[in-house]
Amino acid sequence: MKRRLLGILLCTAMTASMLAGCGSKSANGESQEAAAPADSGEEAAGATAGAAAGAAEESAGGKTVVRMSYWNSEDTMSAMLDYLAEAVPDVEIEYLFIDNSNYDTIVDTQLSAEEGPDIICESPGSALKHARLGYLTSLDDLAGKYSDAGTSVYAYGGSVYALPGISWFEGIFYNKQLFEDNNIELPKTFDEYIAVCKQFQELGITPLAAGLKSWEPMLKNSMAFVAAEYLSTDAGKNFGSDYREGKVTLDGTWNPYLEKWSEMITEGIYTTDMTGIDHDQALEQFAMGDAAMFCSGPWDLDAIMAKNPDLQIDMMPFYGQSESAGWLIGRPGCGFAVNENSANKEAAMKVVEAISTVEGQAAMWENNQGGSSYLEGASFDLPAAYNGVSEALAAGNVYCPWNEWGPAAPAHEEYGTQMQSYLLGAQDLPTTLQNVDAAVAELLSK
Repeated sequence: MKRRLLGILLCTAMTASMLAGCGSKSANGESQEAAAPADSGEEAAGATAGAAAGAAEESAGGKTVVRMSYWNSEDTMSAMLDYLAEAVPDVEIEYLFIDNSNYDTIVDTQLSAEEGPDIICESPGSALKHARLGYLTSLDDLAGKYSDAGTSVYAYGGSVYALPGISWFEGIFYNKQLFEDNNIELPKTFDEYIAVCKQFQELGITPLAAGLKSWEPMLKNSMAFVAAEYLSTDAGKNFGSDYREGKVTLDGTWNPYLEKWSEMITEGIYTTDMTGIDHDQALEQFAMGDAAMFCSGPWDLDAIMAKNPDLQIDMMPFYGQSESAGWLIGRPGCGFAVNENSANKEAAMKVVEAISTVEGQAAMWENNQGGSSYLEGASFDLPAAYNGVSEALAAGNVYCPWNEWGPAAPAHEEYGTQMQSYLLGAQDLPTTLQNVDAAVAELLSK
């Protein structure tokens, strides 16, 4: 039997003092102000310091009770919880839903008091902070079952402190009919991609619909190239950890890769007038057949097909200069970490071990379809719209560079904004990267 622990408020004085000066992070890692805690009758308040990890607990049936916290509601994990009830029959999971606006504040307070959930769903930034403070248990023995792209964002000091959940991902949707009708071959490298865009331009067809009014497309498209060319290689695999430790900067490291990627601008694929187009307008342009490609992810598929049910659609990954399975921008939805001070650590480890199986990943995916697993050997039957990225997904090539920036992860928005200025010709590339480095340094200094 699964039970959800109803929220118990932190003591009034502690809560008030913390929330006055603390912020929180949203599920995608962006900073937001922490809201006041919910009333005591609301589940959003989550577990509190009263849910101590210092004392082992058994259920009425003699099972070891393991508390698991997450900012997503229980229905997003229901299939996995059902699976765990069968896979680990001597453990009872108490699922602690804590509203995202208060999640970090509440969990931080519990962990600092050597209390809190036994299993904590963590964002990469929070996991790195908690690992540095000694609050989490090393999961190196299980981490080897996952791809580096999934575990690297949870690595600190040579060990991995959380196991990646099902990812979200973004690639390049493309209009299959436009490619077939014009005898245009799918690209396998970045240079071939640029050549494909030129072919569509010569035919009078917009190659890529893009809503550059938002900073996100410039961020994701350019970082995907850097990931393929540098961050996924031996030379660049430690860049994220070195960056958050202040050992390296974007300027002086990423320049040659972004100079090459800038062909997206010099070849007129990204244009200045696109900064007046928003996401929905770009989606409409692609859906109605007025553009050959559109960068997005599973969250937009229904909207695209609703606008044009007859559209033949597939997705391709982002490529570097060499042929490969390609790369998708994305990351784990959360990481599963074990509380170092848990009195139920042995039972908690059984749970994360069960999650780290093909069956466990499939159960988690059931309520999160549209993502992929980082576990070796775990793959799922996604809709045909993602056939073109099946090789990249199978290889675990789903990566979100800013996740490795630790406390500076919110600066990814600054990166996207600075890249907009670069597109508009307001500044050169070194200045663009220097401005981002300055924003990162400020965040790391706090």
